[in-house]
Amino acid sequence: MASTKRSLHSLLLLSSLAATSVLGVACNFQLDASYERSTVGNYDSGTSGGGEATGPTTADGSGGSGGATSGGITLPPPNPAPDGNTSYTHLCGAGCMSSESALGCGVTMNPEGAPQIACQIVPTPNGASAQCLTPGTFQTGDPCTRTSDCAAGLGCALTGSSVGSCRPYCCGAVEACPEDTYCAPAPMAEDTMNPTPLPIPVCIPATECTLLDDTSCPEGLTCTLVREDGTTSCVAPGASGLDGPCPCAAGYLCVAAFKKCLALCHTGGNDCPDGMFCQGGANSFPDGIGVCVK
Repeated sequence: MASTKRSLHSLLLLSSLAATSVLGVACNFQLDASYERSTVGNYDSGTSGGGEATGPTTADGSGGSGGATSGGITLPPPNPAPDGNTSYTHLCGAGCMSSESALGCGVTMNPEGAPQIACQIVPTPNGASAQCLTPGTFQTGDPCTRTSDCAAGLGCALTGSSVGSCRPYCCGAVEACPEDTYCAPAPMAEDTMNPTPLPIPVCIPATECTLLDDTSCPEGLTCTLVREDGTTSCVAPGASGLDGPCPCAAGYLCVAAFKKCLALCHTGGNDCPDGMFCQGGANSFPDGIGVCVK
């Protein structure tokens, strides 16, 4: 009977992980390694940047109850809606970014087909502000110094110690970023009025790496999952270990559904704490990798 309960618990946990595990991983964001460590630190998607997580909602946006409980772990409801840990809407300055339909700000187009007005996020002493402004012409990946340099839908984010680049906003669904990128907060390149540059959520290129092998990353960074499809990237590690709050230390995975860190492990190995075993099989995990469960 104990074995049956453990198997059921593991299956429920892995099905949840497959759907939600990496949504919270982007709490850590990838920039130039020296800039991450010395200037910015880690932004927690639920609490940093002046925003606060909103209460959990159901998939249709209405209030809902929590999920079932198994083995002392509260499982998430099916298809959890963004709650501040799986979305960065709270960093986007409200205004014209407060609803998906408002992103265009207008329909007037230039002769070449580009919008004359677009919703862009700019810094203010009171936080980020989403405003309808005249966009620039620089495209994704082009160097920039301020938001107004970038075309519609793009923000100017610091991707190095002092270099900005135009990157797509990801204020709604974090999985909407283009392939081989992931959604994470990065400092606004033009923000010189705040002690620490305000973060904006943008789609950042992922750097392929090997889980539980940080030699595949630049010094000071750790490899983790950053998307539901199993995309990995090198990110700045947090400080939390097993069951601690995100962001997580090297070797741990931030699971937004549980709002805590779980230990990554090698299936069939013995690298889990006493009383736990390594459960693999989640679609987002590569072969041979799992998380430690009871």
